[in-house]
Amino acid sequence: MTLNKFKNPVFLVGCMRSGTTMFAGLLGSHPNIIHCPFELRRVWSREAGVPMAAPKTFDYKCPHLTEKDVKPGQREKLARAFLKEMRKNKENKKINNSLFLNKNPHLGNKLPFVNELFPDAKFIWIYRDMPSVTASLKRILNRDVIHYWPKKINPETVRCWECFFNGIPIHADPERCFPGGDIKYIAEYWYETNQAISNFSKSIPSDRIFLIKEEELVAQPEKIYANCLEFLGLPAVLPMSLLKEINPNRNELWSKRLNKEELNSLYNFVLEKGENLNFIFPEDNLFDTYKDQLYRSLGE
Repeated sequence: MTLNKFKNPVFLVGCMRSGTTMFAGLLGSHPNIIHCPFELRRVWSREAGVPMAAPKTFDYKCPHLTEKDVKPGQREKLARAFLKEMRKNKENKKINNSLFLNKNPHLGNKLPFVNELFPDAKFIWIYRDMPSVTASLKRILNRDVIHYWPKKINPETVRCWECFFNGIPIHADPERCFPGGDIKYIAEYWYETNQAISNFSKSIPSDRIFLIKEEELVAQPEKIYANCLEFLGLPAVLPMSLLKEINPNRNELWSKRLNKEELNSLYNFVLEKGENLNFIFPEDNLFDTYKDQLYRSLGE
């Protein structure tokens, strides 16, 4: 595959702990998909100059980017680097007959930018209920690197996590730093990221983006996977052994992982957002659903 034939890349997006890694692994098992793990953050950062806050890149910010931020030569540099990654990860697959897959939650606040670079791309958006995401993300944000949720300065800016590599700076609000911060800021990340992806999904033709509710994937993995392959125009080759490994109880743990103070913080967050929660995903009435779930958990 030559550079000018790098076509129809697939980008799997969603906020962290929404099932993006799980679904990327499933897709990567298909004979016509080359999943280039883990998220290619180094490629985005080094080849295209797109910062992605992470220890591997040593970037400390993950800026919001739009179509106006595209620079000359970025597409060519990325396409060349993506082809190289495809060759490294192809195993026995044929590049000419395979789709390139990049799973990367850091793209959630950069999708208009990605779309401008690759106007023939397809997108898969996987989303998961807020209580499960916040509880799961709380558990993994406990490493040496400090994750910081920045303050909202410009109402048009879509935020993402920033990283501190040498402890919490004096100027940083510790409530916004994890581990140890107020869990409502993890909920803000969930809300803002999914809202941005939702807005982007409405700006492109429906045949270019496929939506997956993580809870439906867990409940009906064969159906959701087959529907996604149809969206991608690929034969229905299902990895039955991998699909059977999905834990059907993975979304029942959040209330046990959150203490009363954290549950109360999330409850207040839901009250603050109110009816706005009903307009992010195709499902309606999430405001009442989350309010009732958290209220019951507080009473247990």
